[in-house]
Amino acid sequence: MKHLFVALLLLSGWIVAGWIIWQGGIPKVPEPPAIASPSVSPVILPKASPFSAVFDAWVARPEFKSALVGLVLLDADGEVVFSSPLGETALCPASTLKTLTTGAALGEFGPEFRFETRLVHRPDGNLALVGSGDPALSLADLERLTADAVKAGLKDVTGDLVADVSVFTAPPVNDHWNWGDIGNAYGAGAFGLNVEHNRMSARFQPGAKTGDPAKFIEGFPVSADTRWENDVTTGPAGSGDGVAIYSSPGGRVISMHGTVPQGPAFSVGGAIPDPPAVAVEALRSALEQAGVKFSGKAVPRKGEATVLATHRSAPLPEIIDHLHKVSDNLEAQCLFLTLGNRAGKNSSTAVREYWEKAGVAFEGLRLIDGSGLARANMIRPLDLARVNLAARSGPHGDLYFQSLNPSLAGNVRAKLGSMSGVKTDVGFLRLKNGKELTFALMANGLDPALSFWPLRAELLEVLRRVGESGK
Repeated sequence: MKHLFVALLLLSGWIVAGWIIWQGGIPKVPEPPAIASPSVSPVILPKASPFSAVFDAWVARPEFKSALVGLVLLDADGEVVFSSPLGETALCPASTLKTLTTGAALGEFGPEFRFETRLVHRPDGNLALVGSGDPALSLADLERLTADAVKAGLKDVTGDLVADVSVFTAPPVNDHWNWGDIGNAYGAGAFGLNVEHNRMSARFQPGAKTGDPAKFIEGFPVSADTRWENDVTTGPAGSGDGVAIYSSPGGRVISMHGTVPQGPAFSVGGAIPDPPAVAVEALRSALEQAGVKFSGKAVPRKGEATVLATHRSAPLPEIIDHLHKVSDNLEAQCLFLTLGNRAGKNSSTAVREYWEKAGVAFEGLRLIDGSGLARANMIRPLDLARVNLAARSGPHGDLYFQSLNPSLAGNVRAKLGSMSGVKTDVGFLRLKNGKELTFALMANGLDPALSFWPLRAELLEVLRRVGESGK
């Protein structure tokens, strides 16, 4: 029976095969419809750059093993001469971000711009010190305002002396600044009325031996009702300033922790919590000593507001020169807020739009403040370089260029940036043949103990030599 089944199965197979042949062969299976490939722009690879081997060897050092390092070089026309793999990745810029502020301020306001602080006798009887955001107003300037006001005939004030800080609507301290920064001198807030760079000095008498309490002697200038909390102790001789200072904007409590070195009296710097109050107290004292009387009754006076005296700051290029030289956060932030105030916009928007009109197409930009103090700031090395090239190419490009710090025998002009784990550098590299490259070097995630700047100088020197030889 089994053999009969197999025979029938073979016979049926031959019958089917014969039928297929008689019909003209095996029918074709229809092909599936073609799927259109997505349109992909061709990747254009840059030509090999003589700078590539230099950077690759430099960044391969073990010091950079866990760091993010980006480098971009631009020629005078803005073309990319070299970009490392992270050249188009947004990184934390630290103080090189100041160049977005200073370049925009110089271009928007011009070199003749000055801050003006006015002493105004108002119809309500009050005498108002009207701030303009001048970051460099000093106690000596207030003395001169006093002399000018008395010379103008000021003798009696029916009301009081008040501070007008309305020029800035933004808080004096950015929400993204570290709590450990804002009480210290470099983290002072930017007010509509500032005085002495909003920096005070605290003086201590160290103890006889390490670990002893350090006696707080005095702090100046601060408002008269300031309360001091002192937990500072004595450190080893030669240990330097180990004091951390904490305060809040407008507050009256200053807390101090850490150490001062064993030895003679030692002073440390901190932020003035309430600069407008300090300015008003100092000015009132000067006016009273000059014979001006205050009744404090705020009796309205006839007529319109009268400007009795005006203080004008140094011209903008001098402010920017100082700002770039010492990397002054307060000066940068005051210019940043002034740009927003003049534009009637958020300062970040005003600065971004200024550079976009200059041809910089940002990607990944996060502009939190004007000084770079916030770690949340982010910008690509490519965009940082383009901003500086645009500033260099603008109507005040020579002033901008000269404001940057020179190095490498004058062959580099640059603005440096530094915070813990972050080192950045942007500026201009001059070759022996006279050509100039714009560069931006940004390193994040560094060992805080790394001595980065000698390595930076070594890189720029080799890049300069390679650029000169064309090899």
